[in-house]
Amino acid sequence: MDDLTEVDSRFERSTRSSGLTFVGFLGGAVLAAMLLGQLTDPATSPKTPGAGPTNNASALLGPEPPKPIGVESIMECPVPLGGLVLDPLRVPGSALERWDCEALNGPYSVVIRAAGGHFGVHSAVVTYPVGFTGSGVPSTKPPDGVWNPGTQKLTWPLGSSYGQIVGDLGQTTLENLAARVTAGGGAPNFLGLKGFVASDVINYGPPLVHEMRYSTDNLGQAGLRGSGLIYTGVTLGTSFETLVFEARAKPAGIVRGKMAVFSSVPSGNGALAWESSPGEVSYIGTEGMATRANAVETLRALANSARVLTPRQWETKDRFSVKAHPR
Repeated sequence: MDDLTEVDSRFERSTRSSGLTFVGFLGGAVLAAMLLGQLTDPATSPKTPGAGPTNNASALLGPEPPKPIGVESIMECPVPLGGLVLDPLRVPGSALERWDCEALNGPYSVVIRAAGGHFGVHSAVVTYPVGFTGSGVPSTKPPDGVWNPGTQKLTWPLGSSYGQIVGDLGQTTLENLAARVTAGGGAPNFLGLKGFVASDVINYGPPLVHEMRYSTDNLGQAGLRGSGLIYTGVTLGTSFETLVFEARAKPAGIVRGKMAVFSSVPSGNGALAWESSPGEVSYIGTEGMATRANAVETLRALANSARVLTPRQWETKDRFSVKAHPR
């Protein structure tokens, strides 16, 4: 999700005529027009969104051949995903989808919830394989681990590579959980620990992200919301929750019937995020709100009045399609 700022910076030039005040995108209106004229709908598949391998990584569907769009090729893989729109407010918005089919090839994650835990709270995300991050202090459990208190992250040798666990459960608990993790078939396996429940294996990175962008001027009450944009999104995988833990998100009450958190993820002045379904995250954020209190209450109200799009409904929208940056 770190590429949201750059996506914004290219988005403005292709949507300036609509009155949206984004931070630019896609390198100009000409390229945007080429994209819109050449987009093809993503293929549908009965595969569960965000699901990783049950026994090994080879169980995943492979990506389709690359399709040339404009000056770059974008792989559109068979991953159905819906969206979150503010259509009931009758305001114009712009749709963006970001593809990264390589995410289907790993790394993979397992989400562990403590009693009463939910997305971003009293939980942890285990990911394997990852690169070694040397910042932090030595940890003896698991052996040769490195603990980073700032990001609430523990990295340790696992299998033929390294494992990573991040969460808000404290160093000792995360160490105990990590000691119960093994690696097999290119994915992590949690052996279980009393008081904790683990998810199935899920992709770490999102193969697909669907976002909508709205001008705060078009939403009204610009003085309260500030001048900028409101964005909504739906994504897959565990990278979003991992970043939420690293950013030390705060509980933010109930949004659309789910427990939500508020943090600086994915970017801007803050966003509400919640687990809309297993392996799927929905969020609504802002660029331009002055205070956290105003942002949380305004975003919650907008989210609760928003409309959920099915994958088929999303495919009927005019949208920009971009290739995600390499992870």
